[in-house]
Amino acid sequence: MIVVTLTDCPISLRGDLTKWLLEINTGVFVGNVNARVRDNLWKRITENIKQGRATMVFSTNNEQRLDFRVHNSEWIPVDFDGLKLVMRPSRAREQELTNVRMGFSKAGKYQMARKRKNAANKAAQMSVESNNYYKDYTVLDIETSGLDKGRDEIIEIGALRVRNDNVVAEFQRLIKIEQPISSKIRELTGITNEMLNDEGICCKVVLEELKEFVGVDIICGYNIEFDIGFFNIAYEREDMNMFDNSYVDTMDMYSSITGNKGMRRKLIDVAKLYCGLDTKQKHRGIEDCYLNKNVYEVLRDKSK
Repeated sequence: MIVVTLTDCPISLRGDLTKWLLEINTGVFVGNVNARVRDNLWKRITENIKQGRATMVFSTNNEQRLDFRVHNSEWIPVDFDGLKLVMRPSRAREQELTNVRMGFSKAGKYQMARKRKNAANKAAQMSVESNNYYKDYTVLDIETSGLDKGRDEIIEIGALRVRNDNVVAEFQRLIKIEQPISSKIRELTGITNEMLNDEGICCKVVLEELKEFVGVDIICGYNIEFDIGFFNIAYEREDMNMFDNSYVDTMDMYSSITGNKGMRRKLIDVAKLYCGLDTKQKHRGIEDCYLNKNVYEVLRDKSK
């Protein structure tokens, strides 16, 4: 048994859901489907709901006899000793959200959300630029089968644990996926379908290992929001808690230091043209992590 509630549901999505579920009220769908169909429906919802909110509650064989998922919600599912609970926003935050919903259009709400996100990124950036220089952190990079977070998948993860600016541990895994990767991705990364089949590991196992490796570290990456977006979908697909670590984006650092806001440069271009690093980018997880670490240290020192 599953129950799905949606707000701002597109007509096309409603049509897809009614093929499997019964709409008993506007935006409320119920039905009995197997786990595979349920997961595919949730994937379809998250890909098409846009700025709307979604909640799915379904029966499962745990102590509570139920589980749930949310999308575009300030109420965050958390695992507490095997029990699925919800972390709700503070009263002040709820009032802010209420004011936003009552006083702004959809476009206004989206802009407000972007401003909050930018403010959080700016705060993290300022901490790096004001004598609070991170020397203990984890560098993270992924390779994917494409750029579409809803359709494509992570095929490789690289990470470096850094302590006092020294690499103390490496993490590199290939991930086995069902769909073959394109010739363009093979040429870009050097990763082949044979490598993924022979050396690839189940995605859920890799995600569990990565969480243990990263721990509570600050995450450092180049255009890290791209990586985090893929991670969030992957963790959600595997019914695991998503990343909530703080992070530093070296692309944003470069933009802030140089004043080139809004200009997107490749990591290798920043490394060569601005940081003066003599390197060749291989588009592999661990190599990109080392390159990003070097770029971060140069940008950090330039911002002093």
